Order: sequence, then C-alpha cells, then structure tokens
Amino acid sequence: MQHLKRYFVVPFLLCCVLASAHTLWHIATTSSVDPAWYGAAIALLPMLGFMIFLGIGSRARTSARMPLQCLAAVAGALLTLMGEQPALPMVYAWLLGLGGVSAYVFWYSRLGRDANSVLVVGEPLPEFELEDTDGNAISSRRFLGRKAVLLFYRGNWCPLCVAQVRELADQYSELADRGADVILISPQPHKQTRELAARFDVPLQFYVDRGGRASRQLDILHKDGIALGISGYGNDTVLPTVLITDEAGTLLYADLTDNYRVRPEPATFLSILDKDTAHA
Repeated sequence: MQHLKRYFVVPFLLCCVLASAHTLWHIATTSSVDPAWYGAAIALLPMLGFMIFLGIGSRARTSARMPLQCLAAVAGALLTLMGEQPALPMVYAWLLGLGGVSAYVFWYSRLGRDANSVLVVGEPLPEFELEDTDGNAISSRRFLGRKAVLLFYRGNWCPLCVAQVRELADQYSELADRGADVILISPQPHKQTRELAARFDVPLQFYVDRGGRASRQLDILHKDGIALGISGYGNDTVLPTVLITDEAGTLLYADLTDNYRVRPEPATFLSILDKDTAHA
C-alpha cells in the first residue's frame, strides 16, 4: 500500500482546486443556493488553505491529526444532507472533503516506518559515505571529534524539510556554542543541494547521499517516497530523520518520526546537548 501514496497527493490536490473553484463559482452566481454547496465549501476550503500554507514553507511541522481540517470535513459533509441533496456537492464534500482529508491525515502522512535496529541511542552511529556539494566522497568519520546534529531531509521539494533546515540555520549559533556541527544530508541532486546551501549565511554542512546509499545502510530509505509529478528528484527519498551524536560518534538522540508532518521542536536539540554536557 505504501507505493500507492506516490499517486495520491497531486491528483488529490488538483481535484480539490477544481472542486473548490466550481463550488465557489456556483455559490457566487446562483441566487438560491442549496445548503449542500455550502457544505462542500466548508469541507474543501480548510484543507486547500492548509496545502497553500504548507507550500509557503514557513512551518516545519503540523499537528498529527489536523483537527480543524478534519472537523470542517465532517461538518461540511453533514451539511450536504440538508436541503435537496444535489449529487455533485455531496461528491465534493464526502469523497474529496471527508474522504480525501481522512486519507491524507491518517494514511498518506504516515510513513509506514518499521523498527530501526541500526540507529540505537547509546550505540555508535555506523560509518557511511556521502558526497559534498562538488561530488567529492566524504566519510562520516569526518564528523568525529565534535558533537553533531544530523538532519536527513527529503529535498528542496519538501516545504517542511526546507523550513526545518531554516530553523537549524536560525539556531546555529546556539548549537555551535554547545560544540555541535550541523550536518544536512539529502539524496537530492548536487545542484539542488547547492541552491539550498546558498540561501544561508551560516556554516551549515550540506552533503548529498547519492543514490540513497547511506539512507539504505541506516535503514531510513523511503522507497518511492517522491510523489508523481515532482520532477528532477527521482522516485526514492529519505525518511525524515534527526540524529545527534557526541564527539565519539555515539548516538545521543534519534528522531525517527512516522509522520512526515510531525517533527521535533528546535529546543529539543539544545536540551539533548545540554544534558550530554552535564553528564560529561
């Protein structure tokens, strides 16, 4: 079932846009509007607004269950049962609104992640190989000798990932004061990685996981994780993952989220580093 997600989100969004436009046009141009059309608008518009907000890329996380969108979908679907119950707005509200929102929140957003026996807190982070933005091979042993916050992000196409990178850039001085480097790793092409690195004026370290070799080794590869319609990135990506290691490369923290919209707060990283310093 996981591979079917690749074909879900773009058609779903396109249908939501078309249905919302038709619904608003019908409400605006019809003198006597059946309540079902208002129900369709209530069911569709909060989710469409959320997707637009997500695309802006200003937030790195959302709530897991998205209660506003879910409640609006339920309320809108129920409202279509009033009046004469015309078929089209009921399809919009029940299929795209309630059905689509439920699928997005409770199925599409879930990564289907299995237990990871490779990334174990208290154990050494396995050695792996990356490439720098110029294509030179780099061993993860380079990160030894200092603490490190490693973010495996999906790519520039993911607004939540880019927002999370921006958070780390904003937090860089606080992390550096605690002796930590910020390591950003993605399987996306070198060109896109260089473009993202150019946005920030702090010494973040950007690396490319060519072909997902490191992700596969660490058991965080997301097979067919890139939605159909997103070009230039291939099909596979990485499961969003945050790791924190000490100077010896031992894992202090591992966030292996099973919901791509739910990610750790920036303060969590400072707390982990402070705790390690206190125990040293």
